[in-house]
Amino acid sequence: MKIIFRRFDDSRYEKVCDFLIELSKYDRNHINWNWARWEWMFFHPEFNRDLMDKIGLWYCNDELVGMTTYDHYFGEAFFATKQGFRELEKDILDYATTTFSNENGLGIAVNDKDTHTLDLLSSKKFLENDLTENILELTLKNVSLDYITPEGVIVKNIDINNDLYKLHHLLWKAFDNEGPVPVDEATMSKQRVMLSAPHLNSWIHIVAENENGEYVAYCGLWYSQKTDYVYVEPVCTIPEYRQKGLGKAVVLEALKRGRSLGAEKAYVISDSSFYKSLGFQQHSHYTFYWHNA
Repeated sequence: MKIIFRRFDDSRYEKVCDFLIELSKYDRNHINWNWARWEWMFFHPEFNRDLMDKIGLWYCNDELVGMTTYDHYFGEAFFATKQGFRELEKDILDYATTTFSNENGLGIAVNDKDTHTLDLLSSKKFLENDLTENILELTLKNVSLDYITPEGVIVKNIDINNDLYKLHHLLWKAFDNEGPVPVDEATMSKQRVMLSAPHLNSWIHIVAENENGEYVAYCGLWYSQKTDYVYVEPVCTIPEYRQKGLGKAVVLEALKRGRSLGAEKAYVISDSSFYKSLGFQQHSHYTFYWHNA
């Protein structure tokens, strides 16, 4: 068995998607790093694309069997191997630690029940950190996806070709950024990249629009027919429209459409009572372990 290491480039993007999809078919230990989280990160405006050739890929007979990537920028990382290739994990972890550490070291989130990876990190002097991630799961056939919207507000999917500025204004305000919304070419170019994600299905990316044609709430939803689940990312509402049921409306409309495409489950990285009120239940919990520089 000959293992070949390769650095990531754009031509290997789909290989990584398929690798992450296959991981979730074995079990859901790595559901916090599913293919949709990878795509959302890779096309996110804050993703440092200048570093992406540092992403490490391990091949066996042209099959991608192991990988490690940073999360947006150096300082946090993810690594995994396919079944039958655990012997690569030490080398992959060493590469991640050497390559992706920043001045604070390197953090890796591990499923609390994944004793194998916990033992590996311990052997490499990683220490438990206070930072955590939580995954909630919803079985779509078990819940009502009906909702009511306030008068004057409609719920619809985004139009990728025409909604760039409207969606950008929504995201700027909904994530509580201060000051005027930046619309310079560099900023808008990054927003265009975000909407160019190859598997982004605009029909399941849902916005609430007020009577002035402004977007006031948004739910992004990601689905591949190669999986049985959808991934929720992001969900937001501008401040003056919060507490009106619009977050619920856009999420449930997105999930309803995802279910119609064939999804059976939904996942979200959150521990929020908002999602639990919609029927999401605890799936898994991840704790960060840190290797100091």
